[in-house]
Amino acid sequence: MIFGRFHFLGALAAWIMVASAAGQELRPKLERELVAKLIAVANQVRANEVTVGPMQAVDEKIGPTSVATGGLCVTFIAPVIEEGRRVRQVQKRFFYYDDDWGWYLFAIETLRGGEGVDVVSEREGRMILR
Repeated sequence: MIFGRFHFLGALAAWIMVASAAGQELRPKLERELVAKLIAVANQVRANEVTVGPMQAVDEKIGPTSVATGGLCVTFIAPVIEEGRRVRQVQKRFFYYDDDWGWYLFAIETLRGGEGVDVVSEREGRMILR
């Protein structure tokens, strides 16, 4: 009888740990191919010109008192225009996951009349939020 209780409690504890881990990982894995596609759209280059490097889990400070959690910092190499020439440059972008947008990255841009957010999303494509 005692063995039965311990066995039940052990199984219950294992189930709780698995359920907790599953709850923390509700988003799909960010694949390097998708990273290259989203960066290509954001940087206006071809996906085959983007070389994806390390992807690290990060929390990013996004304002004086705000921190975005659960992001991935991706280091990559892609072409940029520098002094009128096209050169490959190491860059970093932060990716986040949203139930509606899927994986996305964003940049705050200065637009005529104020600021906007340039978003490139797995599900919605490119959007300029004003």
